[in-house]
Amino acid sequence: MNKKLIRNIALAVVILTVGLTVKNKLSGMATKVEIKEDKTAPIVNVFSASPDTVGLSLELYGKLNAVNRVDLLAEVSGSFVGGDRDFLEGTAFKKGEVMIQLDNAEAKANAMSLKGNFINSILGILPDIKMDYAEDYARFEAYYNGLSLSSTLPALPEAVGTLEKFLIARGIQSAYYQVKSAEERLAKFSIRAPFDGVVAVANVKRGNLVSPGRALGTFVGTGTFEIKSAVTLAYADELSVGQKVQFTSPDVAGNWTGSIDRISPVVDAASQSINVIANVRGKDLREGMYLTGAIEGVQVFDALSLPAYMVFDNEYVYTVENDSILQKTKIQVVEWLDDQIIITGIGPGTTMVDAPTLKAAAGTIVNATEIKR
Repeated sequence: MNKKLIRNIALAVVILTVGLTVKNKLSGMATKVEIKEDKTAPIVNVFSASPDTVGLSLELYGKLNAVNRVDLLAEVSGSFVGGDRDFLEGTAFKKGEVMIQLDNAEAKANAMSLKGNFINSILGILPDIKMDYAEDYARFEAYYNGLSLSSTLPALPEAVGTLEKFLIARGIQSAYYQVKSAEERLAKFSIRAPFDGVVAVANVKRGNLVSPGRALGTFVGTGTFEIKSAVTLAYADELSVGQKVQFTSPDVAGNWTGSIDRISPVVDAASQSINVIANVRGKDLREGMYLTGAIEGVQVFDALSLPAYMVFDNEYVYTVENDSILQKTKIQVVEWLDDQIIITGIGPGTTMVDAPTLKAAAGTIVNATEIKR
């Protein structure tokens, strides 16, 4: 038994010794690989800023509205019997043409009756004027000879002093103003075009009974239009009444020249902008069209024109300080153009980064490469 135990112990010692030896050899074969991190600084293109006076074309955009536009309302009652042309949407009328004619037979008869009485009254005072106011007789005789039931009553001859009082006492002045009142009322039965234009809305048709106050339609001028657009407050001092504006349309070929007609003195608190109203004329223009206008000659002082990609978060650009430290610099955006941005707030000599896809934090060390602009 003792010999067998001794043999087992010796075998265990041999196995343990062999295992330790193999382990040490394998550990000696292992190598340590040192991994070095590449900490190369990013390369960026830079240029030195040179702020200057930048000229730009200030853009206006808005909808056309007719300068001349009226809502037609009835002031008298009567049946709609027609006009010089059919009163329908899209029908054009020249200034002075009758758009809506209401039945005026009764009003016309009343005006004729009053006018006839007035003519008789003038005839009745002519002998007294010839006797008492001989120096005025020729004027009143000529006035009487020019009166007619079919024509508008002309103004009375001038009368002063006792002659004026004589006319008042004989009821001439009162009769005259009664006729003029009847003529004014008669004229309201004929609604005439106040300017060259077109019917935009027609609310009545031939044969309709019209009552006072009824909305008959809308008539808009076809000559001059106006367009209102908001302009940033920074340009307020650059604008003036009469300044030329070149207009184009995204839908209609051609261009039109207009001018600034009014500039609002009120600043919109939310957008810090003011309204500019410009007038424009053109045969192809129609109310409701959208136009884009350009005002040339606007100048921005101490400004830079930069590629749009250089500005991020709408108010920042990258600059470099001490030749290698990247900084985030706040600027003021004056105008966004198609692919350029007009900015202020950058001093002369500032090193600016020209990189379209730079992704780095402020304080990053960079390798700056100077480029010319």
